[in-house]
Amino acid sequence: MSRARVGAYAVWQLRDYLKDRGLSTLVVAALSAYLGWSMMTEKTPMPRPTDVVSAELLVRFGSAGAVYAARMAEFSYHFTRSMLGAMVFLGALFAMNGIVANDRKQGFFRFLFAKPVTPSRYYGQAFAVHAVGFMLVLLLLGAIYGFVVWPVLSLQFLLVVGLMFVAYAGVAFLLSAAARWDWLSLVVVSVAATFLWTKFGGSTHPLARLLYLLPPLHRADEVYAAVSGTPVISAAHAPFVPWPLVLWFGIYGILCFIAGLVVLRFRRLAIV
Repeated sequence: MSRARVGAYAVWQLRDYLKDRGLSTLVVAALSAYLGWSMMTEKTPMPRPTDVVSAELLVRFGSAGAVYAARMAEFSYHFTRSMLGAMVFLGALFAMNGIVANDRKQGFFRFLFAKPVTPSRYYGQAFAVHAVGFMLVLLLLGAIYGFVVWPVLSLQFLLVVGLMFVAYAGVAFLLSAAARWDWLSLVVVSVAATFLWTKFGGSTHPLARLLYLLPPLHRADEVYAAVSGTPVISAAHAPFVPWPLVLWFGIYGILCFIAGLVVLRFRRLAIV
């Protein structure tokens, strides 16, 4: 089948993502944000324009309005940093859960590939479409958050979050192409990578090099902290984005995605 005809499926794939996975991502992200917000505001109330301003802050920022803006930026930084990692992980989990494995388990591949279209091309396109769908959901959530709390969307924010999504989604895609319980496998890989890098990352033993087969997820918070905003009260400047680390995550996810395509090219879908 030609690429143009395969591309025609993209509209339906995006529709299915937004209707099912995208909506689930939106709802779960909103509920998680609400719970996180409730827990955070119990300890640190959200700033208000009427809050008392100390003379020190007034001298530092110049006006009561500037102090309020600085407090909101600080509040938003800590909240976004605490929630962003979980939202990216859940977004990737929902976007890639069963992307291949469900069709294999339920036998849908027999209908999907009754026409001459290759699984690698079809599911590779599904990966890209779901990634676009996730970014659309992220834009919606970011716009709502920016209207209610504080603006967070920027080109740098979208690029970094997109690469972190690719890191998780690439792993999930490979696992879905190769295994049946892909969602559980992604959780296991994420937990194992964080634990092993934390425990043995500083080891000089030759076997420690095997850790590079896993993504350095123990450092993911460094990435999220760098794009969560600027804590202008407690810090002089915004954290710098660790681009080498971000690229490591992104390239790792892309390599896993390519490996998944190779698996789809040579592994029979009928094998469970």
